[in-house]
Amino acid sequence: MQATLRTLPALLAIALILSACGKTEHNNATPTVAAPATSVADLAAKAQVKAAAASLPQADTATPSASYVDISSGNQLMYSYIALSGVPPDYAAVAQRVSREYAGSNDAFRKQEVLDALKPQIDAKVSEAKTKRYLRYQINGQGALSPYAMDKAAFPAKFAEAGTYYYMYDNGDYKLAFTNGDGYSLLKVDQEAARKIEAARSGYKDFAIIVYAYAQEADMASNQVKAQIVKVAIKLNGQEIPVQQAL
Repeated sequence: MQATLRTLPALLAIALILSACGKTEHNNATPTVAAPATSVADLAAKAQVKAAAASLPQADTATPSASYVDISSGNQLMYSYIALSGVPPDYAAVAQRVSREYAGSNDAFRKQEVLDALKPQIDAKVSEAKTKRYLRYQINGQGALSPYAMDKAAFPAKFAEAGTYYYMYDNGDYKLAFTNGDGYSLLKVDQEAARKIEAARSGYKDFAIIVYAYAQEADMASNQVKAQIVKVAIKLNGQEIPVQQAL
């Protein structure tokens, strides 16, 4: 009995030590520095992207809407890409895209004749693309906007988020991407227009996002025309509703 009583203090001391060790492990298992470190990395990455975009040629925001060229074909993106790249056109590759006769012929002499006739036309299209860098592109609004956010009084938008690009079915080799899409993650319109747009969105009716952009550079690694968004409008029932950024 005396031996048992003498061991109780020792057992209590061991239990206290184990308890203290357990509390220390629990605290270390939930570090508080992980989230700030990630946020700093994200901020640094975003700052780097913005700095890179700022180093590119910038649009003149006073350019009238009538000066923007509608993108309705992937061939337009192809010519814009060639113009921005500064690399001489691969005439045979372009002819394969723009001429059914060239693409469908197996006669080497005929193909060369068609190619020779096309070269001046291709050069003219590339030269035109060099001077017409203001582009207007229409995006299907369904799927591009999220439900209207009451707390932000704006539509969360996904049409220009990082990694998003667009192409046309007639020539999908060349794409359009935006360098400043992070500034258009929230789109704000007046309350009356917001109600109409939300009704169209939730009712699966047709409406479009019209992006006015300025072609800045050719991304040689991805065949993309990189463009700066100048302004955005939402087209509903044939009318364009100007959009404000809600950063």
